[in-house]
Amino acid sequence: MPKYGYYLRILRRFFALGATSNKNLTHLVTSSLMRVLAYLLVPFTASMIISSLETGDQTQTFVNIGLFFASAVFYLLCNHYNYWSYYKNANDTHNNLQHQILKKVTEFDAGFTANIPKATLISTAFQDVDQARQVPDFFCDTATNAVGIIASNVVLCFVDLKIGLIVAGLLLISVLIFVHHTKKRDYYRFIQREHADELAGLYGQMIDGYKEVQTLNLGDELSPYQERENDALSKYHALQRHHRDFAAGMVPFIIGVGRIIIYLISAGLILKGEYTVAALVLVLGYYENILFRYDKICACIDNVSRSSVAVERLHRLLNYKTPHMLQFGDYDQDDIKGAVEFKNVSFVYDAPPDKMPDGSAIVVPHKKMPSFKNISFKINPYSFTTIVGKSGSGKSTLFRLLLRFYRVQKGEILLDGKSIYDYSEDVYATNVSIVTQKPFIFDMTIRENLNLVDSDHTHQIAACKLAGIHNDIMKLEKGYDTVLSRDAENLSIGQKQLLSLARTLLSKSEVLLFDEVTASLDSATTEKVMLVLKKLKETHTVIMITHKPDLMRISDRILVVDKGRIVGDGTHRQLLKNSPHYRALQK
Repeated sequence: MPKYGYYLRILRRFFALGATSNKNLTHLVTSSLMRVLAYLLVPFTASMIISSLETGDQTQTFVNIGLFFASAVFYLLCNHYNYWSYYKNANDTHNNLQHQILKKVTEFDAGFTANIPKATLISTAFQDVDQARQVPDFFCDTATNAVGIIASNVVLCFVDLKIGLIVAGLLLISVLIFVHHTKKRDYYRFIQREHADELAGLYGQMIDGYKEVQTLNLGDELSPYQERENDALSKYHALQRHHRDFAAGMVPFIIGVGRIIIYLISAGLILKGEYTVAALVLVLGYYENILFRYDKICACIDNVSRSSVAVERLHRLLNYKTPHMLQFGDYDQDDIKGAVEFKNVSFVYDAPPDKMPDGSAIVVPHKKMPSFKNISFKINPYSFTTIVGKSGSGKSTLFRLLLRFYRVQKGEILLDGKSIYDYSEDVYATNVSIVTQKPFIFDMTIRENLNLVDSDHTHQIAACKLAGIHNDIMKLEKGYDTVLSRDAENLSIGQKQLLSLARTLLSKSEVLLFDEVTASLDSATTEKVMLVLKKLKETHTVIMITHKPDLMRISDRILVVDKGRIVGDGTHRQLLKNSPHYRALQK
């Protein structure tokens, strides 16, 4: 934790996120300053009332009472303006940060969860965003309340220099103590949050794999991991609580001593006849205003310190980068035919580890997966190609490269003769799509799931008919308006696969990738998929990874992959005759 410029560093880190507009910030600073300065008028007009009463001037007394109420109303108006400014800025900042996170997630490489666990991502997207969006307000309140304290202390010095200096000294001591222990507390709080994420991640994995946990009776074996994180949570909670409690107890004690000193000095001066009642009201009013502002500053500093953890975690997420992240160009001509070519492509997962913005090492995923060296092949439009090979041979890596999850080290991957990295995000995403073995369906209606790609219901029905799922949907009580349960458990595995296929067809992609889509399907659903594939190749480039011989037989071309090499290329009959690797796969 840095010793100097700690809070300025938090402020710089926050504004580096680019989530707050200058317009909102201007309103926030202006309204906060007006509110603080307006409040200074209240004790001044109150002392004017006492002064006019002492002189017996009734007319001036009524005038001063009017000024007092006018200053109070002005303060309330400034306070309302400040509240509106805070709400507008906090709301816009929250939405901007959420948008940045959503955009960032779509750019992550396939292994980002090795460095940013899912529990941390979710916690950052909600808790940290909610905390960080208030940072500008905390800093504005801190700065403007400091202005209020300085102004009040200047007035006290004019009224009584001794009292003004005593108040300034006590405040300085209190601030130093508070800041020191707050920084210590934040250091331990940051570590505590890290262990909380680890524990949340463990719980998330236990829930995701609850069937294995139950059937293998893993509860006792997982308990030590839970206890280890709980012990760490307790340890660092105790340490941060110690520093928080010390500051919370010592600062009020110093302030209380100062209040007693001010009261004793003021009382002595009144007894000596050196103070008027009006002067006493002015001194006590501004002193209480200083204490009020000081409490506000301490609360703001406390909140800024709490927010520092959120800001750092947002930085770690939004600045996450590796060479494997999705790359986008600016070519936006959407006239794709669907010709795919790997041209002398070399790729290796064992790239040297990169560094996070905070200097920590990044774990490169899939380091033991096969590499490719100078592989070349071309797939023509309107064809059906299958990629086959043993598990771990590199089939999925070809798909990951084609989806731009990774950038090749050498060679080129071309779509219609142009590098896939040159295409804009929108054009490429709408022309190259994938259907996976375990499709993800959102917890919403069938229609809403399809609306995510194309909201035209006529197109949806056509896609579902082509995928062979329309009749099954119409048999449901609410048809396309049926609400799908978590992970679409009210659909069969085959129906989920066909619905995912229909959703992909709605994207109007020219290149369709199928990754083991029939692996978990029954024979009837597999037959449906085979019929769909035969139709799709008439209008699309279809590329499929499969282990099923039936699908290999109906494809136009088969690429056999082994240990990152293309060891076979031809039709089913050609490869049976010429490729021992392919013959082994048939067995």
